[in-house]
Amino acid sequence: MSTTPQGIHSLAFRVMRLCKPSFHVEPPFRLDPSDLFVGEDIFDDPLAASNLSPLLSSHVNKSTDSSDMTFANRFLLHHPSDAMGFSGLLVLPQSFGAIYLGETFCSYISINNSSNFEVKDVIIKAEIQTERERILLLDTSKSPVGTIHAGGHYDFIVEHDVKELGAYTMVCTALYNDGDGERKYLPQFFKFVVANPLSVRTKVRTIKVG
Repeated sequence: MSTTPQGIHSLAFRVMRLCKPSFHVEPPFRLDPSDLFVGEDIFDDPLAASNLSPLLSSHVNKSTDSSDMTFANRFLLHHPSDAMGFSGLLVLPQSFGAIYLGETFCSYISINNSSNFEVKDVIIKAEIQTERERILLLDTSKSPVGTIHAGGHYDFIVEHDVKELGAYTMVCTALYNDGDGERKYLPQFFKFVVANPLSVRTKVRTIKVG
């Protein structure tokens, strides 16, 4: 979860937790074997289209009209190769997800310039706040980022060994000179919760004797 202050800023933080990607299962996007070699626009040339059918005849079932190389019957399955498609794609995490005590929290942070002019002398800080302490992960005060061009970005990775349960807040701040020379301060907050990976349950049983 991210929260930003009111006001117009040229810069904005984007944070993604670095962890193993997951499989995303959905109906496959089907393709024809001929798509691996040529595009549909080849049929705009009658001579090329007439010479393509013999070359790909081994991929077309004899029960179908091999002269029809268009997308008209794409939904029909006439040959095992017709079922080719993309499925089980790996996707990047869309949220921090479950974070447990003892893990190393690793995050990829990108600060983007969405304005039409460059910003200068950018001081970036990233820190983790818990109920008990505040841990500084990055501080560029001694070596500010000189310039982030319009449409550009500056990326970095931070890590933190999670040793405390409860609510955490990652605070990312930027101090920079805007296009008109005004000095601006941008804070953004990203919250997550650290849980215990182990749980102990007890059950008391009363045994009657005699």
